[in-house]
Amino acid sequence: MRWDRLRSKLEAMAAQWDDQAYRGAVSRTMPDTGLLGNGDVGVTSGGRVGAETFYLSKGDFWNAHPEPMPAALGGVTIEPVRQAADAAPDEVFRERLHILGPAIRTEMAMDGVRLALTTWLAADRNVLVTEVTSHEGPSVELMVSAFSGAELAQSAYTNSAGVEGGTLWAARATTPGGAWVSRAALATRVFGAEPTGEPMSADHAARQAFVLAPGATLRVVTAVAGGGRDCVHPERQAVADANSLDNGGLRHLRRRTTEWWAEYWSKSWVDLGDEVLERYYYPAQYFLGSSSRPGKLGPGLHGIWTTTDFPLFHGDYHLNYNAQAPYHGVYSSNRPDLALPFFAVIADYLPEARQRARHDLARVNPRYVAARFPTGGLPGGALFPVGIGPYGSTTDDVYLNQVSNILFTASQYVEYYDYTRDERFLRDEAYPVLRDAAEFFIHYLEWDADAGQYALWSGPHEGSWGRNSGPDIALLCQLLRLLVEREHGLPSSDPRWRHLLEHLPAVPTTCEAGQTVFALVDPGTMRGEDAREIRPGDNTVNLEFVHPAGRLGVESPVEQRRIAIDTVEVMNSWEQDNSFPKVFTQAARMGYPPERLISRFRAVIERRQGPNLRITDAWHGIEKSGAVEAINSMLVQSDSGVIRVFPVWPADRDASFHQLRQRGGFLVSAAQVDGVVKTVEITSTVGGLLRLRNPWPGCPIQQVVNRSTTDEVMSGNVVAFETVAGDQLLLTPGIT
Repeated sequence: MRWDRLRSKLEAMAAQWDDQAYRGAVSRTMPDTGLLGNGDVGVTSGGRVGAETFYLSKGDFWNAHPEPMPAALGGVTIEPVRQAADAAPDEVFRERLHILGPAIRTEMAMDGVRLALTTWLAADRNVLVTEVTSHEGPSVELMVSAFSGAELAQSAYTNSAGVEGGTLWAARATTPGGAWVSRAALATRVFGAEPTGEPMSADHAARQAFVLAPGATLRVVTAVAGGGRDCVHPERQAVADANSLDNGGLRHLRRRTTEWWAEYWSKSWVDLGDEVLERYYYPAQYFLGSSSRPGKLGPGLHGIWTTTDFPLFHGDYHLNYNAQAPYHGVYSSNRPDLALPFFAVIADYLPEARQRARHDLARVNPRYVAARFPTGGLPGGALFPVGIGPYGSTTDDVYLNQVSNILFTASQYVEYYDYTRDERFLRDEAYPVLRDAAEFFIHYLEWDADAGQYALWSGPHEGSWGRNSGPDIALLCQLLRLLVEREHGLPSSDPRWRHLLEHLPAVPTTCEAGQTVFALVDPGTMRGEDAREIRPGDNTVNLEFVHPAGRLGVESPVEQRRIAIDTVEVMNSWEQDNSFPKVFTQAARMGYPPERLISRFRAVIERRQGPNLRITDAWHGIEKSGAVEAINSMLVQSDSGVIRVFPVWPADRDASFHQLRQRGGFLVSAAQVDGVVKTVEITSTVGGLLRLRNPWPGCPIQQVVNRSTTDEVMSGNVVAFETVAGDQLLLTPGIT
C-alpha cells in the first residue's frame, strides 16, 4: 500500500458529532469528544449550544498533596457576545475529528452567522490554533475567553487570570505543602480581527471581544507553559510564547505538524480490507501518538486529557497491567520510542521501590512474610505498589497480595530490547530494573527440595493468594531469559539467574468443564474468598503467560496451543473490560482460528467504540490502544527465533502490511492475495541471524539482497539468512 492510499484511508477515518451536547467532554476518565495531543498538551473539545470550548491539560501538571494526581488546567472559549440563554439547538452544527494531520473541524452558527472553525495543535510546540472563518454576512461580534480551573475542581488549587498588552492569560497552581507545587498557564492572542471595548479579567478568566467581518478569518492562538515541579510564573512564559508568533510562524508550525504526523503514520501501516478493524487500529495508534512522546512525562491511565481534578484511580500509573498495556503494540508497530516516557517514570520510582523491598514487604501478605522473613523485608531487589505517580511519588499505596508489579513493568523493558536490540538501552536503562527484579525473586522464592524447583506464592488476581501464579512465573522467566542470554554484555552478571531460570515451575493447569485448561495457580493452593483456579468471564489473567510474558506462541507444541485455545474458550472473556488490551493478542499468539478471532474482535469494537473512536468502558482509557498488537500478531509474529507472516490471518482475506517490527530488529512487509503470499520484504536494522518460516511450503525461495538478485535459492520449512545492519531482502517464491 502506497502512502497516497494510506493517506486516503486516514482522511476518511473521521469521528463526527451532529449536536452540541458534548457528552463526555468533562470526564473522570478519557473524554468522549474530539481530542488533540502532542505528548505534552492535551486538547478536549467541549462547549454548549452556540459556543465552542477547548479544554486544555498539560501532561506534567500534577498535584502532589495530599494525593498525587493530574489536574485540569483550563481552556479557551469562543462564543458570541450576544446570545439568548435559551438558544435553540444549532441545526447547522457538525464537528469532526480528523486523525491524518490532526484537526477538529466545526461548522456552527454564532449569533445567527454560520462559521467554520479549524482547530489544530502544533506537533512540537505547545501552541493551539483555532481558525474561525465567516462565509456569510453580517459581521459577528465574538468573545474570546482564556480561563483556568475545572467544573469538578479541587478547592485548594488556585486560579488567576489577567491581560498583558492585549494577550489574555490564565494560570493555575496545585495544592501547596507537598513534595512539589505545579504551576501551569495558557496565554491567548487573536490574529485577524479588531478588538472591541476593553479586555476584562476576573479571578480565573480573561476576556476580549472581537468583530469578525464577512468572508474574513481570525486566528485564536493559545500557548501553554509550565507544569512539572515548582515552576515559577508560567504565565510569563506562556505570554512570551504567544507573542512570539506571527502569521509566518503559524504557517511554519502547521507545515511542521503535517510533516510530523506524516512521518508518524509512515513508520508502519496495515491494509486489512476490513473497515471495522481499521477503524479501531488507526485511531488507537493516534491516541497513543498524541499522548506519549520521548522527553515528556508518560501518560497516566486516561492519557493526557484531564478535564477534572478528580480523575478515577488518581489518573496514575497502575502497575498490575494497566500502565504497561498501552505499549503492547508500539514495538511491532515500529514506534518503540513511544514507550520511553513510561520507562522514565519507572526510573524515578526505582529508589523508592528498593527501599520498599527492604522495609515494606510485610504489607504484601503479613502472615506469609512474617513466617519467612522476620525482618519484614529482603536484603535486595525492588518492590512496587499498585499505583505510582511521577517524580517517585506513590498514589495507590497497596499491594493487594501481588508481587507482580515489577514483573509487568520488566516485560516492557524486555520487549523494547527484543524488538530494537538497542544495547545502550539494555545496559543503561533496562539492566537496573531487570537486575533488581531478579534480585527480589532470588530472595523471595521458596526452594522445594522434593520437587527440585522453586515455588512462588503471590496473588494473580488482586486480593488472591496461591502458589505458582502462571503469569508471575512466566513473566519472571521472560526477564531471566534476557539476563542470561545477554549476561556478557551487561555491567555485571549473577550465576543465580541461570539457576532460577532452569528451576522455575511450569505454568499450572487444571480441569474445567471436562477440559484441561491453564490455571491461575497450582490446583488446590488458592486461598481467599474466591478459591477458583480459573475464573470464566473474568480478566484473562491466567493467559498472561501467553501475553505479555511470551511463554507460548505460534511455534509452541500443538498440544500446548490446544490447551491455550480451550482455555480462552472456557474463559469467554472477550467483552470483559480489563481483557481488551490482551485477550485478542493472547488468542492470536496461540493460533486461535483466525476467522473466529476476527469475528470476536469486530463484535467488541462495534459494541464498545465511542463517538471519538476510542474503545469505551466506565473505568479505563489509553490502555485500549494496546490491542493493536492483536492485529499485528495476526499478520506477523516472531516466536522462538522464527518470523512467520500471516500466521493467524484467513487465507481468503487479502491483506498487506508495511514495516512491522519483529524481534531481532527486523522490519517486515508482506502481502497476501487470493490466499497466496506474494512477496516478503525484510530490512535488518541491526544485523544478525534472520530465521523465517517459509511462506511457500514445499517451494524454494528466491532472494534479492540489497536490490541484487542472488543465485542462491533457499528451501526448507525454516530458512536462515545472516544479515548485517541495513540489509534489505526481497523474497519471492522460486520456480519448482
